Amino acid sequence: MVEISYEDLDDLILLKIFTYLPSRSLIRSMRVCKKWNRLINEVIMSRKSYPESIFYKSESWSSNNLIERSNFTEEFDIQLEKLRSSPSLALFFLNRPSNVNCFVNIDEENKESTYHRSKRFKVSRKKSRLSTLIKTYLNENVNKLFIYGDGIVSSKQGEGIEIESDFEFPAFSGLFLPKSNSYRFVSKSFYQKTTLPELKTIEELNGFLGVQSDEELKYFLILIDGFSDSKLIPFLNKINELKKTINLRKSFTCSGGIVKQIDNDSGQRPKLVFLSLIAKNDSNVKVAQIIIKESTSHDFKSIWDEKMSLLKNTGVYNSNSLNSLAFQVSCCGRGKEYHSVDNLESNLFLKAFPNIPLIGFFGYGEIGADFLPDYSTNNNKDYLGDLKVRDSVSQDITVTGFASIFTIISLDT
Repeated sequence: MVEISYEDLDDLILLKIFTYLPSRSLIRSMRVCKKWNRLINEVIMSRKSYPESIFYKSESWSSNNLIERSNFTEEFDIQLEKLRSSPSLALFFLNRPSNVNCFVNIDEENKESTYHRSKRFKVSRKKSRLSTLIKTYLNENVNKLFIYGDGIVSSKQGEGIEIESDFEFPAFSGLFLPKSNSYRFVSKSFYQKTTLPELKTIEELNGFLGVQSDEELKYFLILIDGFSDSKLIPFLNKINELKKTINLRKSFTCSGGIVKQIDNDSGQRPKLVFLSLIAKNDSNVKVAQIIIKESTSHDFKSIWDEKMSLLKNTGVYNSNSLNSLAFQVSCCGRGKEYHSVDNLESNLFLKAFPNIPLIGFFGYGEIGADFLPDYSTNNNKDYLGDLKVRDSVSQDITVTGFASIFTIISLDT
């Protein structure tokens, strides 16, 4: 009887088999050999992929600040099995910096620690940081960012979720952004002694953020952990000046805010991160954004209704498309204590824009601007002039407070 090895299988047969496997199984199988790596990469890139989000919240807490990893692992497994392709970037927002160490494994039958060969220190075989766990599920080439704010924003089954800083149990939301030949997400990190460049032209801004000659900047998310305002504000002011020299349909916007901590794969903790969405010149990537900031709580509904209506009018959102995502950045004071209702703003947003992955955080200092291009026509105009409450309009990117910023990104190309 002739023995046949997997190495002898025809490429077409392997490709057919691989098409039935979920993304996580494919990622693991890529390590078998160079041939499988090449074929699986073809399968992953051929799949139609969309932004996908996950959410996890623990309902238990033990005396030594540990939770059973089994529940987390089981749910995480289920959610990751649904991913149809390998993401290029994974964002994770956590409600407290200390909670990254809470997603660990507890072996009830064997809790004894063991010694390294050096006998110098004791470690537990059964404990693992959340970041390490996630790395075992995702391809090591996937860029990952872990952001810890004063709370997190997420969505699950069409419902908004807002976990504020007073929630004592560990919780996190994640967003997986797909690979594409029409656009890419680029993360650029800076550390304590970094000096931001004095930008004079759009070309210099593009070079700073990594935009190539056949591409254009569409959006960037700014994450700040203790970076000096005296350096950031003049930088944003210069960006506002440069924006005015660009055709509106080729322009861009940004959102972001101050968080408690940022981690990435480098092992260092950045003080400032730019996460840029860069698209090919001939792509159809769209971005629109609003700032909700009212003088009193009585003004909230009127400002919300007006801006949401104009956000819909931009044409950035297509209810039949799965290829969209949304960011929410809110002041830590705009939760239940302010609105007297749980999850109010995230639920109102998802009611207006259903079935869109929503992710974000609560901070204490928000960055953004109103950005409402008219994508429904070929006119080079926006809807900012249609806003009736003029003191609620913020055309320039600025650092503000007690605001909520909502960004919709359409990746249909």
